[in-house]
Amino acid sequence: MEKPNQLEQQPSVKPVQRPQEQNQEIITTGVTPIIKKDGGYLEYDNGNYKGIYKEEALQNLRPDLFSAKATLGKQSSSNFGSNFPKIAGRGEIFVRVDVLPNRVYKFDGLRWIEMNKNLSTSYLADTNYIEYLAQKVRNKEYDIDLLSNEEKDLVEEKLNKPN
Repeated sequence: MEKPNQLEQQPSVKPVQRPQEQNQEIITTGVTPIIKKDGGYLEYDNGNYKGIYKEEALQNLRPDLFSAKATLGKQSSSNFGSNFPKIAGRGEIFVRVDVLPNRVYKFDGLRWIEMNKNLSTSYLADTNYIEYLAQKVRNKEYDIDLLSNEEKDLVEEKLNKPN
């Protein structure tokens, strides 16, 4: 009787992808090629298509830039994720969650500028971000002590709330 191969019987385990440590350099220029303009026009420059386009025309030209998440309607001026959004307007705020502690950036129209988390708390109005942090703390992926005092207060409030 043949012995079964032990490697075939063991389920594959996918390692948890953790955010990088604080010293990771984040590229902040050239990552957001579309800038919102008034009147339904967008400025776009990725080296191939440069100019000011009517939103619908650019969407037809480059549908890949217009995911469901990147809509141009009225929306929160704060968001979070591992990559800067492709569409941004001057003054929008984005929290990078692929580094610890998370970094807060503001778009100046050309590039994302890192902000001091302790001096600006407008990004904390994004309830999805607070829920994201709470989930990471619950799963022991984030140490609550790495959060800013304001983040910590909101996450602890979320964690102590009965479901």
